[in-house]
Amino acid sequence: MTLVELTVVMIVFTIVLSSVLLMFTDLIRRSNIALGEVERYSELFKVDSIIQAELSKAGPNVEKITLVKESEEGPARGLRYMVSLPFVRVKVTKQFYINEGRLFIWEKQSAQGDFPVDSTADLIEPLDSAENIIFSSSSFDHVDLEFESVNGGSVSYSITLSSPDGTRTHRSSVRLINVK
Repeated sequence: MTLVELTVVMIVFTIVLSSVLLMFTDLIRRSNIALGEVERYSELFKVDSIIQAELSKAGPNVEKITLVKESEEGPARGLRYMVSLPFVRVKVTKQFYINEGRLFIWEKQSAQGDFPVDSTADLIEPLDSAENIIFSSSSFDHVDLEFESVNGGSVSYSITLSSPDGTRTHRSSVRLINVK
């Protein structure tokens, strides 16, 4: 082999090797991006499945349902509903809401002031000794929940996931059974 042939082989080998290395680093970068997306969507759909599962268990007879807010001007961050329990003739008020990235459901004996006539006055009630926590999730980082509407027994909501490369919003709804 002459020196010219050896130089040509080395140049071709260097070009092929550098092309393979560039493709490999691009593949790793894209794989890391895709893995991050999968993890973010996994968290988003985990929250969605919890909401779907817990709200689909509301009942057996939902008499009143309303959206509740953290403040007068803010969006609805929770849902309050009254359930009549069969055979014992007791009415229970339940509240489903998000607080500091965690989903909560509490219940208590229904009282007159649980559902004010002015529906804009419905604010999330903090826990006190009268409520029993019946559900509490683990903390979800960078997740925000907003209940949008309650129409004909269907509850619409949106879950917003914040990440360094932007926000993603997932809209969904759940149909409540036996809403009066």
